[in-house]
Amino acid sequence: MTTAKIHGVGIDAVSIERMDSDRMGAHVLNRMFHSTEVAQAMAMEQGRAQFLASRFAAKEALVKALGTGFRGISPSEIAVKVNGIGKPEISLEAGILERLGFGSIAIHLSLTHEGPLAIAFVVVEEIDGAF
Repeated sequence: MTTAKIHGVGIDAVSIERMDSDRMGAHVLNRMFHSTEVAQAMAMEQGRAQFLASRFAAKEALVKALGTGFRGISPSEIAVKVNGIGKPEISLEAGILERLGFGSIAIHLSLTHEGPLAIAFVVVEEIDGAF
């Protein structure tokens, strides 16, 4: 039987205005976002700042829930994707969990936008005592 317990929770809010085109040059985009996120953002004609703000809020909420901050992990190694029914999910580059000393985890993500903010909430569960 698989057991799970909550390892941590994280929440973050990012000003959508902070992600406008004037501030998001190629170097910044590639440092803060996964290559799949950069490609998606560049293909957007509208809503790019909101898209980027929600992705960065998710990354910040994740590292808070892990309890690591960005020590040992780069924002570009974290990808926020949506599944086939539009549910947001977090995907990590191979080897990150091991590098950070984590075993098997489940990551739950919720995103929302309200006025000038993009907000993310993350719950990280430890699976079968893996930490």
